[in-house]
Amino acid sequence: MRPEAFFPLVSFLESRHGWEMNLSGQLVFALFVAGLLGIPMQAEEEKPFHEIWEEKVPVMGHLAVAMDGTVLVFKEEREREQVEVKRSEDGGRSWSDPIVVGKRVAIGADMSDDGRYKGEHVGWSELGGVVVDETTGEIMVFAMGLAPSHTLYRSMDHGKTWRSEKTVIKPDRNGWLATTYCCDPGITLRHGKKKGRLLMPSQVFVGAVNEDGSRVYLNKGQGRKYFAKRYSNALYSDDGGRTWTPSDPFPLLGSSEPGLLELQDGRIYYNARTHVRPGNKLVGGSLDGGESWVEAREDDELFDGPPDVYGCKGALAMLHYNGREVLLFSAPGRRDKRDDITIRASLDGGETWPVSRLLKEGPGNYTWLAVGRKGTPSEGFVYLLSNKDWMARFNIAWLLEGSSQ
Repeated sequence: MRPEAFFPLVSFLESRHGWEMNLSGQLVFALFVAGLLGIPMQAEEEKPFHEIWEEKVPVMGHLAVAMDGTVLVFKEEREREQVEVKRSEDGGRSWSDPIVVGKRVAIGADMSDDGRYKGEHVGWSELGGVVVDETTGEIMVFAMGLAPSHTLYRSMDHGKTWRSEKTVIKPDRNGWLATTYCCDPGITLRHGKKKGRLLMPSQVFVGAVNEDGSRVYLNKGQGRKYFAKRYSNALYSDDGGRTWTPSDPFPLLGSSEPGLLELQDGRIYYNARTHVRPGNKLVGGSLDGGESWVEAREDDELFDGPPDVYGCKGALAMLHYNGREVLLFSAPGRRDKRDDITIRASLDGGETWPVSRLLKEGPGNYTWLAVGRKGTPSEGFVYLLSNKDWMARFNIAWLLEGSSQ
C-alpha cells in the first residue's frame, strides 16, 4: 500500500530505499507527532514567518550571527573609508546604530583592474569575508580587494568593539594570494580531525606576472585576457585566524565567489560561481577539511544566475530541522536579470534541491545568508541580506508552506 494512505496530507517520493517523505511532508509529520507527544514547539518553527525591510547597502555587505545570537550586518561604507556593523540582540526586531569595525588599509598593489576601476578608493581595502570562531566566540572580518591586505578586524565581545591586527596569508602553490572579497562567510569545522579549524571560501584574481616576479591581480582587465584562468579555493587557519594557508585550487578554472558548508559526516560542500561559460553552479567537495577538492562538476539543478555568460554570486547556509541537515541556497530566480531572489533547500547534502520559494520579487543581485543560534532570540530564523538595499528574515515553516516543488 502506498504511504499516502496513512498520511494523506504528506507527499512521498519513491527512491531506491523505499518511500520517503518530501521536506514539506516532514514538517506536517513532525507537527503531528509533536502534538501527539505533547512536545512544545517554538512559535517561530510552528507558524510561517516572513518579513522584508529596507536595508541600505552602499557597496558590499555581509551577514553573521554571533555565538550569543546577536545578528550582525556588515557594510562597506566607502565614503567614510571604513567598514561598519549594525547589531541586533533581539533576533532582528531592533538594531543598534552603526559601529566602526575598522578603517580601510592600503593593499600595496595595483587594484585598478588595468584602469577599469576609478576613484580615490582604488588601492584601498574593502569589506572582505567574515567568520565566527565557534570555539572562542571571536568574530573576524577581512580587509580585502582583488588581492588581500594583511589586516583583519577582530571582536571578542560579539561585535560591540573591534581591533585591527596583522595576519599572515600564504601564497598558493602557483604563487598567487587568495582574497575573500565577494565570497560567502567562513565556517568553523565541527567534526573530525580538523575540528576547530576556520575555513574561508576564497578566490584568486589571476593576472599577469611581471619580469621582476611581481603580480598584477585582474578581474576583467586587459580585455579579459586572464578571465578563464582565475580560480576559487579556500583559506584555512588552525591558529585562531593569525595564519591562513591556501587550499589547492578548485579543479575547474573560471570559478569564483564561492561558498562552503560542513556536513555531518565531515565532508565539505563547495559551491562556486563561474565566469567563463553559461550554465549552472560549479560544485564539489573536500574530504580533508578544505585542503583539496574532489568530484568537481557542474550542478544538475542550481542555475548560476544572470547574466548567463558568467553567472552571479549565490549564498549558502545550513540549519537543522527535525534532526536533519537542511542546506539553503539563495540566488536570483530569473534567467534574464538578477531579480526575484529565490530560496532553495536540500536534504541530501546538496545532491538535489526539491524545495524552492520566491523570497522577493524585483532587484536582488548578490545575497548573503545567516542562521540563528539555538537558545537565543535569533533561534528559528534565517536572515538574508541583498546588496539591492533590502533584508529579510523567515523561518523554515514559511519556506515549506509556499514551496513551488
